[in-house]
Amino acid sequence: MAKEKKTKYVLLGFLLTESLSGYQLGRLIREATSHFWQESDASIYPTLKILAEEGLVSVEEAFVGRRRKEIFTITAQGREAFLGWFKREPEPDIHREEFLLKLFFTDDKTEAEMQKHREEKLAKMRAALKLFEETEKMLIKELPHKPYWLETLRIGLAHVELDIALLTQQIERRRQC
Repeated sequence: MAKEKKTKYVLLGFLLTESLSGYQLGRLIREATSHFWQESDASIYPTLKILAEEGLVSVEEAFVGRRRKEIFTITAQGREAFLGWFKREPEPDIHREEFLLKLFFTDDKTEAEMQKHREEKLAKMRAALKLFEETEKMLIKELPHKPYWLETLRIGLAHVELDIALLTQQIERRRQC
């Protein structure tokens, strides 16, 4: 049996509280869930079309100046579909991380390159940590009515902090060799 795509539930979840355009949905996904869930614009727009065809969202045209926008609103049927999905037990995640794959296959011939990968990843993780900390402050101040957004962010923050600690240890150990 093919694994069910969750894109529709991500979109329906964001539409539970307000009507949004495809652009707004994409931006929200990038800003609010990128530390644990990503969707590309290439999957968002076709899925919105399917949701409309299935009657899970309604579509209304709006104009910003001369620019046409489609605004999506969840329907009662869409809420029912979302809640049905929400009640089901989550499927097990399949974790894929290229960095860990390369680390797994590192040997004495590739160790120097792996050390560069570690240092690059550490720099990216430190930048991500700063962004997460800024986002945490914003959520506390501006979105106190979204406590579960804060909880998911804090889990992401803990993952980043752990990655930083482990990478720092690895880099230091390899430098001592």
